[in-house]
Amino acid sequence: MEKKISVIIPVHNSFLTLKECLDAIYNSNYKNFEVIVVDDHSSDNSLEIAKQFKCKIIELKENGGPAYARNTGAYSAENDILFFIDSDVIIQDNSLNHINNIFNDEEHNVVQGVYSHKPNYKSIFSQYQQSFYCYYTWHKNITNVSAFCTMCFAIRKKTFFNSKQFNTKIRRATVEDEEFGYNLIDMGNLILLLRELQVEHRVNYNLKQYIKRNFIAYFDTMKSYLRNKNLNRRIKQNNYLGIILSLPVFGSIILTLITMIFFSNEMSLTILLVLNIFFLSLHLKFIGFVSSEKGVRTAFGVVLVCYLDTFLMLIGAGCACISYIVGRKY
Repeated sequence: MEKKISVIIPVHNSFLTLKECLDAIYNSNYKNFEVIVVDDHSSDNSLEIAKQFKCKIIELKENGGPAYARNTGAYSAENDILFFIDSDVIIQDNSLNHINNIFNDEEHNVVQGVYSHKPNYKSIFSQYQQSFYCYYTWHKNITNVSAFCTMCFAIRKKTFFNSKQFNTKIRRATVEDEEFGYNLIDMGNLILLLRELQVEHRVNYNLKQYIKRNFIAYFDTMKSYLRNKNLNRRIKQNNYLGIILSLPVFGSIILTLITMIFFSNEMSLTILLVLNIFFLSLHLKFIGFVSSEKGVRTAFGVVLVCYLDTFLMLIGAGCACISYIVGRKY
């Protein structure tokens, strides 16, 4: 049975990718859908691009953030199946078919799509981030996700409105999806990882963009854990143990380097070497995954980004703890 699907796209200054995103939707094999573009007070020509298509457009008068935009789109949806995608996501021509087929089974209320790992990104920072998602967040052994990502997911409307919906106090695109996912799971929903629902991500982070993006993400994520007292949920998630253990190891590497400024000797060099070997061993399976999928050269670049990403995680989480302690909950 064909179900009509409401495709909801939050948009903020997305002129570089929005046309390709909408083209992919309207070129779908499945035609029983509506598209709702929620323009979150863009200052570029995103709105003009959206007006070239036969979609419902909601113009927000001020920037409310992606959580607010998604909630607004859901309230405007006419259909029982809500399909949320980001404006830099390109779906396949059979993506809507997969959604229709899965929701014909009354057992499923929420499905998570995945980023395709086929594209080779020019930026090593983009490649690292996409490989990180594919290896850690959507590892091959995972059937139902515990770390939700809203770049591409579908949900029954009744399930969405029975939930707390997206937390609109989170104004940035950081942890609003993870909080939403935990809420769905606490309601008793299993979030099916639908690997057939593969999409491409149009990103190209340079070093500055990557540092800013990931620092803010780790900052907001740690604040969310502190607010909700649920850091243990991340620690217990499959495949994340190496990342968690790498934080104190990396902190020890930094302390050793600082110590060596004043007391450099053979013992400190040995300690530094051992710590680095331990750090790399914790990421070895991930590095091996990238090597087999993208080649040795890319894997070598990923090794360097592992150090940078762990540093950003450590600094972002530390700054969040300080901010939270002085009373800034968001």
